[in-house]
Amino acid sequence: MMSEPFFKTDCPSCGAPVHAHSATAVTLVCGFCHSLLVRQGAGIIDSGRDSALLEDFSPLQIGTSGTFANRPFAIIGRLQAKYDAGMWNEWYVQFEDGANGWLSESGDQYVFTLPAAEPLQEIPEFSSLVAGRSSLIYRNKRFWAADVRDIVLEQAAAQGELPFAVPLQMKNQVADWRCEQIFLTLDYASSPPEVFVGQGVKLADLQLGNTRSSEQVADSAGRLKGTRQAESCPNCGSPVQWITGLTPSILCPSCGSNLDATEGKLELLEANNRREAQADAFTLKIGSEARINNRTYTLIGAVRKDELEPEDAFNLMFGQKPLGIVPVGRWTEYLLFEPQAGFMWLVESGDGEWSVSETLNVWPRLYGDLFQPQGLPKLYDYGGRVVLAAGAFYWHIRQGDVDFYSDYRHNSNGKLCAESNRHEAAWSQSTAIPYRTVFEWFGMESNIPQYSANMNADRPSNGLMTLLIIVFVIINVPAWLSMLASEEDVSLAAMLSIMVLYFLGKRGNVFSGDDDDEDE
Repeated sequence: MMSEPFFKTDCPSCGAPVHAHSATAVTLVCGFCHSLLVRQGAGIIDSGRDSALLEDFSPLQIGTSGTFANRPFAIIGRLQAKYDAGMWNEWYVQFEDGANGWLSESGDQYVFTLPAAEPLQEIPEFSSLVAGRSSLIYRNKRFWAADVRDIVLEQAAAQGELPFAVPLQMKNQVADWRCEQIFLTLDYASSPPEVFVGQGVKLADLQLGNTRSSEQVADSAGRLKGTRQAESCPNCGSPVQWITGLTPSILCPSCGSNLDATEGKLELLEANNRREAQADAFTLKIGSEARINNRTYTLIGAVRKDELEPEDAFNLMFGQKPLGIVPVGRWTEYLLFEPQAGFMWLVESGDGEWSVSETLNVWPRLYGDLFQPQGLPKLYDYGGRVVLAAGAFYWHIRQGDVDFYSDYRHNSNGKLCAESNRHEAAWSQSTAIPYRTVFEWFGMESNIPQYSANMNADRPSNGLMTLLIIVFVIINVPAWLSMLASEEDVSLAAMLSIMVLYFLGKRGNVFSGDDDDEDE
């Protein structure tokens, strides 16, 4: 339940009542005309700007109540920010005891943070921070940089009340850190930076009340979050499908153009003239549905990545341009979405192996000053570079994006993976699954490669081995003719030739009559 207003007045623009529930409120937004108001002393002034929000299908609203860490709270304000990599909401909450905190909402990911109880003894320079490589100590725990960004907030909008003024453009530097389940944020907007501590949460665990119903969302937005929309690409005219309220960033599956669906209609951000149907390159198709654990998931995005040598990936990440980069493999990642369950990743390796991958909200326990999980053997390092992407993602994906990966053995058929670039670091857990499981999920008959990974080396084809034998004979005919004068030379040459021919024939089973296409 909302507390009694601390401050009451009338909007100088339209005369409607305006309330403030927090003594620290600086910015107020009229709920009737959306005028952006600023508190000055005992009154308020009109900034001359409005602050109409973009309807983003959030179930939260001003007045939503809940409980975090056994402390009842209510949402009293909202900052909606859009920047080059996406859009998110910062919900300003007030607890019953008058303290304040923030509930961050990005897609269906939520993090609850509060002002830190203790100051950070040593504040790192922002320019020195690298995700997955920089660390700090807070309350005897080592935190690792998980997200490091210079952010320019364009078109920031507000609702309710906020503890700061909202300028036309906000430039800021923010670093997020993680230690197992604990989340820490350094906000460099002030000096010294503000410190916030909290953890990732699920809305179902917050005991929420007064959330927006599906009917309210439908009335205000015209469509429900999680419903599928379809429209033609403004660049090539091909059909494009996406999930409403999920992400504004969409890639046309046919021409690869970068599209924006913020207003519910497709707008061209960046044209791509590759007119071939890129989606045909993927085993699973954008828009297809899978029945998994009694839920219906929609495949909303697919990205193919080249596997790079770890040294090449590292150099590319940090601005160097090594010559002669040759991919050593490739794999494909599929992003699935279900409105209640959220996101799910399917990974298809170049060898036809499949796995389910989950981004971890609780990081593994890491060794002291090493970004490595305790007790898990390391498998290998490698790099990945985006070569092809189609569909919608909860971040802005670009061709040529490079990440660095480190895999560790976890259980008998799984692994943990650390993924990082200059700005982000994350941990995921993947579990191998049979291709038949994917086959059943999607109800497909023949589109998925029906084989399991073969760990033995492939046998050369009979045709290739026959060709090698013919080439061997042709090359050695002159040498054999020159040896006719010596019986010893002829005998030696004949013996060596017979051995080579026997080995080649045995290797390719040329003389066995086996069918090359026979399944092993």
